[in-house]
Amino acid sequence: MASLTTLMETLHQRYAAAIEQRHGHLPTIPHDPDYPSKCEVGGADHAGNIQWQAVSREPQQGLEDLAKALEVTFPPALHAFYGAVFAGNIQAQFDGNDIELLQVWNEDDFVNLQQNITGHVLMKRRLKQDDTVFIGLTDRDDLLISVKLNSGEVCLEYVGKPTHHVLAKDIESFLANLSFDH
Repeated sequence: MASLTTLMETLHQRYAAAIEQRHGHLPTIPHDPDYPSKCEVGGADHAGNIQWQAVSREPQQGLEDLAKALEVTFPPALHAFYGAVFAGNIQAQFDGNDIELLQVWNEDDFVNLQQNITGHVLMKRRLKQDDTVFIGLTDRDDLLISVKLNSGEVCLEYVGKPTHHVLAKDIESFLANLSFDH
């Protein structure tokens, strides 16, 4: 998982550099003093936002226990995607479309994420569709970016529907083609 961890760390470095170049500061998120994260930098600003910078999770925690409970195999990159760092979500573009990649803010968020993934997988099974795990959102409320567990492909899927468009052959290729233009 070391190279995949490096991939996530590099992605966050690229994102932070793009935000700093454009706005003169690190990425920000609305500050919630009751929901702290190791990735917070400094204090809240006058607008109630706090800067953040991805920090490595020590020890790293993948989704192995969840995969075992669901009796599936997750692509190795999925473990690093959600388990390598604590960070805010990443606002990016893929093929010119605005997307938001979900990340883990703190340990409580990691627990909530696993519960949401479980609910998503169980819904897919009830609908007799291939198992997927969401990794991001689009500008449409009902359109997710998901990873197909049987192939590792990154796809678009409407909530409750089968995947319908392959974006990349795997998470690594998908992340490599992100841009942070605006």
